[in-house]
Amino acid sequence: MRHVRPALLACLSILAASAGADHADDPPSAVSPPIPPDVLVILADDLGCHDVDFTGGTRGLAPEIDRLAADSTIFTNAYSDGPNCAPTRASLLTGLATPQHRVITVMSSRRGKAENRRLEPVPNQKLLDKSVPTLPGMLRDAGWRTVHLGKFHVGDDPADHGFTDAIGGTSRGHPKSYFSPYLNAALEDGPEGEYLTDRLADEAVEILRDVDDSRRLFMYLSFYAVHTPLQARPDLLEKVKVAHPGQSAPVQKYMAMVMAMDEAVGRVLAAVEDRGRPCLVVFASDNGGLARISDNGPYRGSKGMLYEGGIRVPLAVRWPGGSAPSTTDHPVLLRDVAPTILELAEVDAGDIEMDGRSFAGIARDDAPPARPLHWHFPAYLEGGGAAGPWRTTPVAAIRDGSWKLLQFFEGDRFELYDLANDPGETNDLATANEEVVSRLRSKMEAWRSDVGARLPTPVPVVEDVSSGADDEKGTQ
Repeated sequence: MRHVRPALLACLSILAASAGADHADDPPSAVSPPIPPDVLVILADDLGCHDVDFTGGTRGLAPEIDRLAADSTIFTNAYSDGPNCAPTRASLLTGLATPQHRVITVMSSRRGKAENRRLEPVPNQKLLDKSVPTLPGMLRDAGWRTVHLGKFHVGDDPADHGFTDAIGGTSRGHPKSYFSPYLNAALEDGPEGEYLTDRLADEAVEILRDVDDSRRLFMYLSFYAVHTPLQARPDLLEKVKVAHPGQSAPVQKYMAMVMAMDEAVGRVLAAVEDRGRPCLVVFASDNGGLARISDNGPYRGSKGMLYEGGIRVPLAVRWPGGSAPSTTDHPVLLRDVAPTILELAEVDAGDIEMDGRSFAGIARDDAPPARPLHWHFPAYLEGGGAAGPWRTTPVAAIRDGSWKLLQFFEGDRFELYDLANDPGETNDLATANEEVVSRLRSKMEAWRSDVGARLPTPVPVVEDVSSGADDEKGTQ
């Protein structure tokens, strides 16, 4: 793993200075060295990039999250590791690219009707293998308390993947109900009508108030919100109806769910402040928002696509020690979060070859060298609506500088966009820029070789043709 030790010292230098001020008259040996911070990672589910205002949204739904961002580094070019839930969550926990941990999609990669598939997709590993090292496991082994709250999705039990405490997490990708009874084997029911988002915040606050535990704390607060089913708290839904009367009923429910999550984030951040320990706080979404209800801003596409609307995510990082708020256009992936946390925690990943790269240097205005970003999604997702049967067919993408190249494996077709001048990906420049296509394709193929990426293959010829019934359906 790539380490940038000066960045760690810069992030914590304020803490050291503060400790020294308290003992100004003591000899140097009395000054305590800086200690690694606690870590809080807050992950929203299916939140559109512009559903928060700090990215440019205008809905005004998340003042607490926007307030966090105002004290943070805002990443204007932040991306998920895949266009749906599980791939990004596995990458966030491991620092690995999707071909490395092999959780490439949700459920089967052979979704949709068989007669519409022109390729045999790469088989999906639905759950993260228990042998794969994880960020919480490394922190746990270094003596940390590692807490998981909410949606897990990449394993049956978070405790199998490095967490010392686990509340509410199973392999399910969405809740059966946002209101108690939850029908969740990993979460005790609360009073009838209790709201799931509020309950997860309650659990987080209780743990944060446990200041008698001297262990450093890693908390992964992984909201089920704002994934379907669309179930809103009645009080917030009424507020939305008054403030946004022109929106459809599904959008109003969605907006109320965003507001509930924002309230929960505010309560948890208040508990962090009351705890009185330095804390690194990361807020992000796991992929782009679902079409028709979320706000993905000017970007093309939505959840389930490698166009920008499917993978652009809000990302705000509040550094420990009071680093000044800032904005950076340095492109990052959520798999970069794991090596960043390990660096700040002063925990070595050993010989694990993470594809993620620490961006801790940004805290001292020393961004790491730019590198191409890669996505590999050799799977089918149904639900294209009027555009046809597919949200996406097997696809890969690379972003290098402002250039973005997509390779659709059906027909080996390429699309090229200049994101600096065309963030909405409306003007395909592939035909007019064959040299750029060739150069980016070579980089993409080299990366795939490095990470052991598998490719879809031709559909086997069989005599007995399918009846056309849905082959296998999964969650969104």
